[in-house]
Amino acid sequence: MNEKSNLFKTSLSFPVFEPYNTAIFHLLHTPKYKNYTDVVLSSLGLEIEKYLKPEDFTLKYRYKSKKSFFQNLSQDSKVVNNEISSNFNKFIPYDVIGMRLVIKNVPEYFQISHHFIENSKKKLELIKQELYSLKTISSSTKDKTLDKEIVAKYRQLDSQMHYLTNCINFKNILSKRNLIKQDIDTIDKNLANNPNNISLLNEKYTAHNLLGNLNNTLCMIVGEYIINDIFENSEPIKKLGLSLNSNRQKYFYDNTGYNSIHFCLESSSMPNWICELQDRSSLVEYLSKYGPSSTHDQIPGKKRKLIPLPKKSNSTDVHKYIDKIKYVLPLYTKYISHGFIQQYTKKQNVEHYYKKLFSENKSYANEAEELLYTKPTNIYLPKLDENLEKSK
Repeated sequence: MNEKSNLFKTSLSFPVFEPYNTAIFHLLHTPKYKNYTDVVLSSLGLEIEKYLKPEDFTLKYRYKSKKSFFQNLSQDSKVVNNEISSNFNKFIPYDVIGMRLVIKNVPEYFQISHHFIENSKKKLELIKQELYSLKTISSSTKDKTLDKEIVAKYRQLDSQMHYLTNCINFKNILSKRNLIKQDIDTIDKNLANNPNNISLLNEKYTAHNLLGNLNNTLCMIVGEYIINDIFENSEPIKKLGLSLNSNRQKYFYDNTGYNSIHFCLESSSMPNWICELQDRSSLVEYLSKYGPSSTHDQIPGKKRKLIPLPKKSNSTDVHKYIDKIKYVLPLYTKYISHGFIQQYTKKQNVEHYYKKLFSENKSYANEAEELLYTKPTNIYLPKLDENLEKSK
């Protein structure tokens, strides 16, 4: 059967899989599916509020831009010797809806379950076994290309092993973080009486660096714990037909210091509804966007570029500029509190997407903002589609 399938794929003269993935892309953009996505964001935010205050986290989703989607889709088909071959990439629709949970603060007395810690121990043992196998392969290979891949994989596994160790030692790390916060408060009080004390200033600098590293660790762990706990125990989430696809859960790491956990949300209520949910700390979120070499810009074809501005007097070019932006930009919606969410206006989408570039190009930013009219902010409480409720 596999041979027949492969023969069929390689003998295609028309990229049939592109229309299939395009159909899913448009399905996810229909009012019914977008409303469901809003309800998922609202429901998930309400569940997270059982663990954290709204000011301690941010939760948002974005619909992938048409440009980015079709750019990925075009890579599925290749023309070789005037022959078109097409290979079905079933993972393209997984990233159409991307959700992100960023934990900004972990309360002093936050607790994670024994079940989560035990699962972390099991995962750690599996990682150790994988590392051992990798070392065995590395010692026996002379292929330089393979050797580079092994080194990259080793670093990723080593980072994940370090992260899982921190999950197991969460309570101790949280206690250490709390003590450092107390130390900083004491240093600040002493500096109030002696603001130029070099020794105290150095102590504060060191303490803040350590505090940042510990908060980064704690925030990511708490994000993973909350997501897993919600999807295991939340009735509202189960009523929506939502579940986590454990086979698609991944730990990401690269040499810029970026690390995050990617979950895959699927729905039994809405066919083909899929969403990728990223868990990351506020520090990693900042570095990924505004660091000297942001992770997003390092991905081929992902580097953000400002579109040449039209003259305000030429209304035709202004409309073309706006249409171009709509094609390039993802569409964002964020969670506010108590189930309420906010859909970004056109102007807010532009400002959010180009925030770093706008800060570096003030004159462009000012002109662009004048071209984009401002709509009233749309904050609302989404409700589940009545037809979906009746079908349950």
